[in-house]
Amino acid sequence: MKYLSLLVFLVAMHWSWSLVHDPANVSENVHIGIQDDLKRVISDYIQENLPQSKNLRFERFWTENIKKNQVKASFIYSFEDNAESVGPARVEIEGYAILNRDSNTDEEYDFWNFDELYILNNRIDFKEPLKVDPRGNESEAEETTSAAPEPPPEVQPQPPAQPEPPTETPAQ
Repeated sequence: MKYLSLLVFLVAMHWSWSLVHDPANVSENVHIGIQDDLKRVISDYIQENLPQSKNLRFERFWTENIKKNQVKASFIYSFEDNAESVGPARVEIEGYAILNRDSNTDEEYDFWNFDELYILNNRIDFKEPLKVDPRGNESEAEETTSAAPEPPPEVQPQPPAQPEPPTETPAQ
């Protein structure tokens, strides 16, 4: 029994050793290349669609293997946007992309397809507070915020209703 336990223990150690020292399907250089390319794609997209944005900052960006020919690139990035409708704000976006190795990959270059994009969280920090009109009148929202709000019209309090006392009928 001792020898059987020792054999099982040695097999388990060999298996865990091979897991740790197994050559990666995707090298570290490929991970770095994917991260750099995705950062460039995101940056170009933001500049093209939001030309007034500035100060793009990648808070976190990492890649990990999912399967043999599949990589997940997770990211959190933020930028300052100065849209006319809401004023200056810092926009933060969190999400991930799934990339699959292209079948046309040759020995010299790895080609990856950007197949899926998931946006998990979107946060906006306004530099100036937004003015919201509870009545839903956008045009009047600017006017009413500068002047003091009108008090509600006076309501005359009504006395509480008293139940009428029962009337007695004369006995006959």
